[in-house]
Amino acid sequence: MPITLTKKLATFSLISVLVTLPVSAKKVQPEFDAELHNKILPMSAEDSLKTMILQDGYRMEIVAAEPLIEEPVTMAFDGNGRIYVAEMLTYMQDAEGTGTFKSISRIKRLEDKDGDGLFESYTIFADNLLLPRMISTLDDGRILIRETNTKDLLLLTDSDGDGVADKRETVYQGGKQGGNLEHQPSGLIYSLDNWMYVARSKQRYKYVDGKVQTQNIHAAGGQWGLAHDKAGRHYFSAAGAQNPVFGFQAPVVYGSVNIAGEQAEGYREVFPISTTPDVQGGVKMLRADNTLNHFTGGGGQSIYVGGLFDDMEGDYIIAEPVGNLIRRSKVVRSEGHTVISNPYQAQRKEFVVSSDANFRPVWTDTAPDGSLMILDMYRGIIQESNWTQKGSYLRGVIDQYGFDKVIGRGRLYRIFKEGVPLYSLPKMFNETPAQLVKHLSHKNRWWRLEAQKLIVLSGDQSVVPALKSIVLENQNSDARIHALWTLEGLGIVDKSLLIKLFDDNDNQLKVQAIRVSEQLIADKDIAAHWAKLANSKDIEVAQQALLSAYYLKTQNRQQILSTVKENHPKSKGFKAIETSINQRAAKKLRLEQLAAGNKEFAKAMIAGEHAFKENCANCHGDDGKGTAMGKDLIAPSFHNNPRVTGNTTLLTNLVTKGLTGEIDGKSYAGVMMPSIASNGAEYVANVLTYIRNKFGNLASMVTAEELANINKLSPQRTAMWTQKELALAFNQEIDNKDLWKVSSNFKASQGKPLKNLHDGTKAMFSSSVNRMAGDAITVELPAAVFLTEIYIDFFKWNKAFSNSSNYQISLSMDGKDWTVLKRDKNLKDFRSTQALGHQAKFIKITNKEDKREWKITEINLFGRTGS
Repeated sequence: MPITLTKKLATFSLISVLVTLPVSAKKVQPEFDAELHNKILPMSAEDSLKTMILQDGYRMEIVAAEPLIEEPVTMAFDGNGRIYVAEMLTYMQDAEGTGTFKSISRIKRLEDKDGDGLFESYTIFADNLLLPRMISTLDDGRILIRETNTKDLLLLTDSDGDGVADKRETVYQGGKQGGNLEHQPSGLIYSLDNWMYVARSKQRYKYVDGKVQTQNIHAAGGQWGLAHDKAGRHYFSAAGAQNPVFGFQAPVVYGSVNIAGEQAEGYREVFPISTTPDVQGGVKMLRADNTLNHFTGGGGQSIYVGGLFDDMEGDYIIAEPVGNLIRRSKVVRSEGHTVISNPYQAQRKEFVVSSDANFRPVWTDTAPDGSLMILDMYRGIIQESNWTQKGSYLRGVIDQYGFDKVIGRGRLYRIFKEGVPLYSLPKMFNETPAQLVKHLSHKNRWWRLEAQKLIVLSGDQSVVPALKSIVLENQNSDARIHALWTLEGLGIVDKSLLIKLFDDNDNQLKVQAIRVSEQLIADKDIAAHWAKLANSKDIEVAQQALLSAYYLKTQNRQQILSTVKENHPKSKGFKAIETSINQRAAKKLRLEQLAAGNKEFAKAMIAGEHAFKENCANCHGDDGKGTAMGKDLIAPSFHNNPRVTGNTTLLTNLVTKGLTGEIDGKSYAGVMMPSIASNGAEYVANVLTYIRNKFGNLASMVTAEELANINKLSPQRTAMWTQKELALAFNQEIDNKDLWKVSSNFKASQGKPLKNLHDGTKAMFSSSVNRMAGDAITVELPAAVFLTEIYIDFFKWNKAFSNSSNYQISLSMDGKDWTVLKRDKNLKDFRSTQALGHQAKFIKITNKEDKREWKITEINLFGRTGS
């Protein structure tokens, strides 16, 4: 039964939006400071509200607070205006992240029963969940959700109307999801085209007749949440890359379309008033007054489409929990492309700021009443335990200020203007599909889209005539567009209707008509109509014809491209689309060439590229050159990087355990590289294969089996590595060469003897005569060592002499039982062989079949001695 609370709200709490920025190299282990500790003591909801400063005459009020909600991370409204809130009750309950993956989290349903806009009652709709991270409402009492560590989708149903789900069904089986919980998909946002979209995923979803349909799309990227505008374009953000918005130039189904300057100059700089230095990036992310200087945890974004506040309509809203602020941005679309800017940049201000260090906004949304809703996870720690390990800058701040003590709270605010009346509470579940049709012309996009969704879910064909009438006769452009997509959702894709729309005066509607007509591409007339539309003087119509033609690979797509180019040669939007098309074609050709040579390698490269761009590129950049943060890089460049192509054991331990501190004496804006081991061995292997064979690198393929061997043979460790520790553990040269015993199973040259193999000089060993298959040299060490890399310097590598591609290397502890090491032909330097941490006392080099002469300058071994 519902639990009712009084409207007077007291005490509060804090937490964070799944952030991913690396940690500063500076180590902080401060003593307890009572004055600093007091700065982050939790405030009551009312007192915290007093710390909020808003611009342009807007006000903020509390509509819910703990214990009504606790540890909230995302939310969704249903057709009656009730709110479903996901509560991650196990998220960072201490600095170690103890108990994170216990299945005790839940989803609450909040309700405003008296219609005053304040939520006074709740039910626990579903409990015993593992960190629920997505909610999409369906019809009355039914929601779709996804938990953490899975790609499955659950349908939760309240069949008796008591506010508690009594039925759970897995309606989509996607399998396990690896990776840190901050780097897993989020969103499940119902959009204009009747598909649900998520960040960090190559799939979109549609619920039809009790089943979930999926469709692969270009990887969306992003991190925590995503926004969508009236035209169906999505807006993503990436906390680790400090990128508050990207991907918004065209609908994500058409691939990545990016434009230089799409964020106005200085856009990534933030202007908070909170001065507690709990930033993952350390001192480089702080001004002299300890305020955050750039985005680091942005997420939970939305586009305000409430229809009430003209000066805010269409603005991009994003929460920044590390800076305790809300950014409101102007979105200007002209000449086929969009530019986003901070209207308060010159004033060095933000739309909402707070001095309360525990104000942690994590989600925003336009509400049914037309206000802007802000979900506050109100808590201290806002980074997952990968980033709060002992010895890190952030851990020092957490311990000093007592951030770990503020847990178990949560708040929900709404932003409004005095004198602007809000809309009444919706009651859509009490209405028939015919009654819902009228909401398609509502000024608030929430009403339009919710009505569209509910009509589509109903499958009621009786409303088709009314919908067609709106499409053809209504004067409201938004109503016409939603009616068109509602017809599409009901399975009505009427060619004659669409052809009429191709000649309509409303270019916004014409763009959507082209998108809907994609489903009729089997009819050759459709592509011909697109070719005519490509001649449009309106750049948006012409670009949509081009996007659709290349998306569906029509035979006339090149003609359409030429037409648009001729009519709009200076359009930034067109140039960006053309670049995207060319990049995809080049990638396709490259992958085909890879697959023709080595299918397993090609498969690993394809998967590795996807994983890299979804995760690693946030810090290392899509081009592998490192993501810039001001004058610094967040992470090092991978281009022609010998560490990437070199010691596989060292590299594997780096990415599976993590790295912190300086690299070659240089501090990066994101010095901390978190572990990616939780994604699984195959994922890690694919990423390593990709970076070792991209960005000017060429090295052996890494397999999941090799990773397992490396992990088995490497020292057990939970802490992150430093560069020095990695070198000591995996990259020491075994330099006691004067104690090595080298022998051969053939008669060696007297002039250039075997001792030259380990004398540390340029003097070389020469076999004098051609060697036969089976001829071998054996090195016996004085004691067993852990080998990670074997480097055999063959002379000149030319055809006159045997080279490193013509031998195998074997390891043994006793000289009797041998393990043959794998050697890959895809190497930039054939002289190097990865030993993966195997323990060995004997190393044998055996000629396979070449009959040419041997000339070897030196044998070098790397790894470590002792245990």
